[in-house]
Amino acid sequence: MKKSLLSLLLIISIKLSAQYNPDAPWMQALGEKNGTATLAEMKSSFDEYWQTHDPNIKGSGHKPFMRWYTNIENQIKEDGTLENYDDLMLAFNQKKQQRNAQTVAVTSNWTPIHGTQSYINTGSWSSGQGRVSCITVDPSNPSIIYVGMPAGGIWKSIDGGTIFVPLSDDLPQIGVNSIAVDYNNPNIIFIATGDRDGGNTSSEGIWKSINGGLTWTLTGLTKALTGSACPEIYIHPTNSSILWCATNNGVFRTTDAGTNWTKTLNVSGTRDLKIVPNDPTTIYATTATLFYRSVDSGANFTQVGVGLPATSGRMAIAVTAADANIVYALSVTSSNILQGIYKSTDQGATFTAVNTTQTQIASTQAWYDMAITASPTNANEIYTGFLNIWKSVNGGVTMTQVNSWSAPFSASYSHADIHFLRFYGNKLYCGSDGGIYVTSNGGTNFTDLTKSMQIGQPYKIAVSNQNSDKIISGLQDNGGHVFNGIRWQNFYGADGMDVGIDPTNSNLSYGFIQYGQSFYRSTNGGASGGGVCGAPVDETGPNDNGGKWVTPLALNNSGEVYAAYKNFYKLVNNDWALQNSTPDTLGATDVELIAIDPSNNNTIYIANNSQLYKSEDEGLTFSLVHTSTSNIVGLTVHSTNSNIVYYTTSSQVMRSLNGGITFSAITTSGMPSISRTCIAHQNNAVNSLYLGTTLGVYYYDDIAASWSPFETGLPNVKVTDLEINYVDNNITAATYGRGVWRSSLPTILASAEFEKNNFVIYPNPSTDIFNIKIGDIQLQNLEVIDISGKILFSKKDFDNLDGEIQIDLSNVAKGVYFIKLSADTKSVVKKIVKN
Repeated sequence: MKKSLLSLLLIISIKLSAQYNPDAPWMQALGEKNGTATLAEMKSSFDEYWQTHDPNIKGSGHKPFMRWYTNIENQIKEDGTLENYDDLMLAFNQKKQQRNAQTVAVTSNWTPIHGTQSYINTGSWSSGQGRVSCITVDPSNPSIIYVGMPAGGIWKSIDGGTIFVPLSDDLPQIGVNSIAVDYNNPNIIFIATGDRDGGNTSSEGIWKSINGGLTWTLTGLTKALTGSACPEIYIHPTNSSILWCATNNGVFRTTDAGTNWTKTLNVSGTRDLKIVPNDPTTIYATTATLFYRSVDSGANFTQVGVGLPATSGRMAIAVTAADANIVYALSVTSSNILQGIYKSTDQGATFTAVNTTQTQIASTQAWYDMAITASPTNANEIYTGFLNIWKSVNGGVTMTQVNSWSAPFSASYSHADIHFLRFYGNKLYCGSDGGIYVTSNGGTNFTDLTKSMQIGQPYKIAVSNQNSDKIISGLQDNGGHVFNGIRWQNFYGADGMDVGIDPTNSNLSYGFIQYGQSFYRSTNGGASGGGVCGAPVDETGPNDNGGKWVTPLALNNSGEVYAAYKNFYKLVNNDWALQNSTPDTLGATDVELIAIDPSNNNTIYIANNSQLYKSEDEGLTFSLVHTSTSNIVGLTVHSTNSNIVYYTTSSQVMRSLNGGITFSAITTSGMPSISRTCIAHQNNAVNSLYLGTTLGVYYYDDIAASWSPFETGLPNVKVTDLEINYVDNNITAATYGRGVWRSSLPTILASAEFEKNNFVIYPNPSTDIFNIKIGDIQLQNLEVIDISGKILFSKKDFDNLDGEIQIDLSNVAKGVYFIKLSADTKSVVKKIVKN
């Protein structure tokens, strides 16, 4: 939790187009700057707040901000401004132009890694899939359900929630706060965009589809009008030309189905909006403190609510079809302590406090997770959601806890942090940090409906060298998940961070939680697991939980495990042992990245903000070899050449040919002005590079000498990590909001005719001797490479070959290897198996 001082200095003057949730206490402490503060000012206020508060209490509010900050801090463009949705749209259109002009160098075929069965909990104390913001049931068909995600767009089910499909993958990454479906025409759908609670995506106004979600267009209510958030949208139940939308800049109304909008409540920070069932002339709206009512279908609003607190930190509304006169208000203080449940029986004119003593909030982050709803058939049956869900059958006078976030195997389980509660018919739907949960018996049993949805927000992934079907993913909110080729297994909880798989044992998986506070291991491919150790004692203290929010983890070719906090550590006897002999020589702050040379375990690179350090003795000593002009966000070493190192900043890709001493920029030709996030190198004749960005993956090689989209089948989302597997010849990507995806690597090593006419390897498999027929070509180079990319054997002198050569691998361990043969300007790689 140490402050990244250099990072803050670099971004101190940046004004954000997307501010964090203004109701968070450290945002309120900014006063007049709340809404215009720089990223550095927000982080400084956040750090100051936690000097006197405990961030380790569940529901403290610390983690939601750090998730947002980590997601946004490296999305800074060359001109010093922060990337925004307009940049993503420009990049999106450029991708389409490149594809249409056939300037794409190679073709991908991305498919989701979901599995044939739903995920299971194999050890997590808070299992889940991904965060859900809203749920809407088609008013004309209860089997059709729509779900909105903070970064994963909108999804649809036509079978009551058994199977969901995404509807917005062709848009640049988008968050959805609220969904409205036309009762006259179910093909007409409106979405209110952004992430009202966590700020993971910004509001881009109101979008509309007229073909059931196949395509989307922006309505007349644009982000210039809505401000930073669009929390709610509703369609009039008997006149579908009329809609209402709550935004950060007030309430807007349209009478022509979205073409034109009029602001009818001119107040900032509207957080909730509710239409009285069966009486659309009556509408309620709230800011954090003020309560408003319209009695003319939203054309005008008047402040009402006598009896409500004079000031609040957040207020939410519940209405019921059982009694049009009753409205509930749930209020918390600016410190996010429950002020009470308030009830009105005269349509909001006056309120009475019915409960001010319950402790059901059980957290101090109501600005992030808070919801209330009432039964449509019993006006006294209400539910509130904070950390958990609570229920009352006497109008809020007494509340009973329905679920426990840390009891995932209980019948009433739903994941922690409740963002949405609403009845549709007799079913209560819940949207939380873990997914969608539904009950039809008042909360006695909840069913998880997210099992068909790939909506995870992984920070990092790792893929087995031996079998690419073995994957581990560290998910925001939802811990560590291991894929076993059939399904994902959630074997630990909290926020999953950096992860690793032993290169010699695909069943041995490792993973961190936030700040590297705890380290977990599974020895059976995620079927079970447990904690190994905590952060090193010397790395913790007052206001310091360990390393970076995403503490870096790395394994070398021998399976040795390393981590970096402020110093560099090796896992020894199930604990972190200091590896660098001279402490505190890796910069003033916690380390950002580790990259171990795949062809030489002794060579290790560490990136800390803009500084690059190198060790040539397996981390015992490090020296500063290079300082970048901005923070390093991605780092990798050439698969077989230790002298070649690549790193990315948010705006550049840099390459060194002398072991990190000097770097030069790789061309930006073909690359739009969007943030670079991670990079992977493929071992082949043309040095293929794969670049993760905030809008998918881009490809570069020495022949093409420019970047082109590598995006067929991949949603237009942020890519957070990339892994290449040579055995199965594929690349795997972690995406923020759409889980894990995979593509085969492009066939660019040799022409089919060249390979067919010249190369045959036999016997294969073999115990020792491999014969290689090479035809009548003049072979120039031969390499034997292991699955990690390390060159075991190379030869360039080939006199008197007579069409065939022989290699002896009797001294090599059993396993899968590759033979790379080069001639003229072409090369080919063949897989061999040593028995």
